[in-house]
Amino acid sequence: MKKTCFVIIGFGIKTDFETGRRLNLDRTFENIIKPVFDDLDILCYRASDLEQSGVIDKKMYENILKADFVVADISTLNPNAIYELGVRHALKPNTTIVIAEDKLKIPFDINHVFIHSYKHLEEDIGVTEAERFKAHLKKQVEKFIKAPEIDSPIYTFMPNLIPPSFTEDEIEDIKESIDKSHSTSDLVELAEKKKNEKKYEVAKDLLKDALINKPNDSFIIQRLALITYKSKEPSELDALNEALEYLDKLNPKETTDPETLGLLGAINKRLFEQTNFENHIDKSRHYYERGYYVKQDYYNGINVAFLYLLKASLSKTKFDIYANYGQTIKIWNEIIIKWSQVVESDIFEDRGDKEWVCFTLAEAHFGINNSKEEDKYCEMGKLYMEGDFALNSYLEQKEKLKSLLLLLNDQL
Repeated sequence: MKKTCFVIIGFGIKTDFETGRRLNLDRTFENIIKPVFDDLDILCYRASDLEQSGVIDKKMYENILKADFVVADISTLNPNAIYELGVRHALKPNTTIVIAEDKLKIPFDINHVFIHSYKHLEEDIGVTEAERFKAHLKKQVEKFIKAPEIDSPIYTFMPNLIPPSFTEDEIEDIKESIDKSHSTSDLVELAEKKKNEKKYEVAKDLLKDALINKPNDSFIIQRLALITYKSKEPSELDALNEALEYLDKLNPKETTDPETLGLLGAINKRLFEQTNFENHIDKSRHYYERGYYVKQDYYNGINVAFLYLLKASLSKTKFDIYANYGQTIKIWNEIIIKWSQVVESDIFEDRGDKEWVCFTLAEAHFGINNSKEEDKYCEMGKLYMEGDFALNSYLEQKEKLKSLLLLLNDQL
């Protein structure tokens, strides 16, 4: 009878609030977990791969209960993953493998559990690391197949419990469910495809269907907000306000999720462009700045710097002009110090956003009037380009910066 592996893992991009790292956990599943079990002819799947009907919790717990293997990725300390791991340990004596990205700070309560670590680059996983960890994981699975050892704290102290397992008919039902075309992961993947085709209304409808299955999933809500404001339908202003309504579900006043904060910053920035209401600049800067200080990332940082510069250009007093412009210079220099070190590090070549890092550094150097370094990073960014979107974004932003800096020179 075919063996099964149920994977406990966050869906899409999840944030580790301790470090501010945003990890694409789909890449973990696709690049280092599923290939191992496919190679061993073991049926491997997540809750989001199953057809969504009825009460999803029932189906999820049945898989946690009966699967031959469970791989639990507790990266970002996702509460759902931790809880589901505990359920698995209570129900099954062995064949549970716990993994996490290597920068996770393990809480005291679970530091007695053996955790297999791998390196995650946030957007993706480096090819070398994926190959290393796949080999390591395969060795663990083969060891369990040959001679499973008790890994559950419950069964360690209650060895006479009898664990359940799937019947052959149940496994066939799982295969059929995975083959269905309307699982959550399929809906989100198809929505992304439609977004890239600029079929925004279709993409929105697909994400709304996905939300029926996972109504509180932050990743799906974030994608829905992004596609909504990108659609500019029925008008750009209406789309921006609709996107804000979706993000209200993610607690914008208190959230520390950099993706949510980045979306709130982008939407308010565009609302200012639509309305010229200066309070949208303040809101946008507030959200980008919160995201930047949580994560110290270049995306939020370069936007914060631009908004401080914009605020300086609109200021009425010399004090406010200098204060806002000073913050702009400070953040540009912070970006340069941190991200130039990243470019020079051994792991830079494994990143999936190399051109964006380079063009961000070029923008920061342009801001502080260092044309030599600006040209260096601009040319470097062109080497990594896949299409011209990143370059065009940089050039458009550079023109805006030129205008603002000229205006400030006249005021100072």
